[in-house]
Amino acid sequence: MALRRAATVIAAVAVALGALPECSAQAGSTTPGAAPAPPSPAPQASTAPLLAATPRAAPARPVSLKPVAAGKPRSASRYRGWDFLVSRLKERGVQERDLVAIYQNPRMPKFTFIPFNLAPREKPSLYRNFTKPSFVALGAAFVRDNAEMFGRMEELLKVPPEVVAAILVIESGIGKNTGKELIVYRLSRLASVCEPSNLRRNYLAQRKKDPSVSFQDVVSRCQYLESTFLPEIPALIEIGRRNNVAVIKVQGSSAGAFGLPQFLPSAFIRFGLDGNRDGTVSLYHPDDAAWSAANYLSSYGYRADSPVEERRAVIWRYNKSDAYIDAVLALSAEIRRELDTPILAVTPTPGQQATATCASAECPAGDAEES
Repeated sequence: MALRRAATVIAAVAVALGALPECSAQAGSTTPGAAPAPPSPAPQASTAPLLAATPRAAPARPVSLKPVAAGKPRSASRYRGWDFLVSRLKERGVQERDLVAIYQNPRMPKFTFIPFNLAPREKPSLYRNFTKPSFVALGAAFVRDNAEMFGRMEELLKVPPEVVAAILVIESGIGKNTGKELIVYRLSRLASVCEPSNLRRNYLAQRKKDPSVSFQDVVSRCQYLESTFLPEIPALIEIGRRNNVAVIKVQGSSAGAFGLPQFLPSAFIRFGLDGNRDGTVSLYHPDDAAWSAANYLSSYGYRADSPVEERRAVIWRYNKSDAYIDAVLALSAEIRRELDTPILAVTPTPGQQATATCASAECPAGDAEES
């Protein structure tokens, strides 16, 4: 019955959008449901009440492709063209005042066409440079400089420090590049791909590239993107409310992630830990970022002695890219090799010591090395 209803809805939308082919009777949502994360370890749980975990949002309902909402002229829009998304957020219980603060704000760009691919894949070349000595040294130095913290972390969460360091290096250069994009705008675009006119344009574009593409193929992809990113907007609003921060000012990556570990808002709420125990959780503080990333991996079962297939499956949750997983494992192996390499301490002779300490013009006469 559910499949027949889904097929009927899709077919009706196709007619409403005009000149789209009839969908298969077996068509239905292929969006996978996310499994709940195991509870975070108690010893390092956040001590900040305002950042305590919140219940997960209810699973996304089937994509609502309402021709009425899609047909509203942009000039008549109350929300700078984001009316379709606003209606979806209202269905999830987002308050009008929060929607007005975002989608009527002049800082929020207007809705425009959002192209998307049906089966995007990251190229390995994107991560090729991360095993270069400079990145290895950056990760190894971070572990060495925070040896006590990583020791406690590995004892409690069972996640190797080199893996956490590798993720922070790849995601943000351990804070050197956390992104300057308007997060709510980027999340809104990803959550709006099923807007009917946007869906139709993507279908026509995909058909030009590959005539075998069906309307259901495009619908399935848009449903996946919406179910993934629509819940992130209420999560971001909740973070802003708890921390008294205007959502419209929060910056991050083009994928809507932020901080050193580049968490999406829901991941921050679920896995963020107060690593330095200062009463708040900040993904821009190295201690909190490292503990939070380790908590994410540990909650999904990452262990150093697990088979490589299991470790890859956990990292896949962090970023669904084989190229990314390869890069994390390769960089972490290089960081571990660097950490295991003894640092040779050279004891200078008295003459060498004098040269080292009195080589400048400020050295008093007679203190320089004798010839």
